[in-house]
Amino acid sequence: MRGVARYALFVGGGDEDVEAIRLVERVLGGEVLIVDVGGSGLRGWMLWEYGTDRTPLLAAPHGVYYGLGAIRRLLASLKSR
Repeated sequence: MRGVARYALFVGGGDEDVEAIRLVERVLGGEVLIVDVGGSGLRGWMLWEYGTDRTPLLAAPHGVYYGLGAIRRLLASLKSR
């Protein structure tokens, strides 16, 4: 049985998105769902739900993290626990 994703990473195909995928897969493993919003029409939904359509964006149980720097800081804090 497959586990439920606790995190969702929204990506659009840029260089920062590729790096974000690599980082979250290494730290969060099966706890993350990767959502490719490039060309899928989901950017409008992201704008409504999160207030931005910029990627990478990591939705976590305790907050939303915009950009690679914020995602790196979150993952570093999770690894130190």
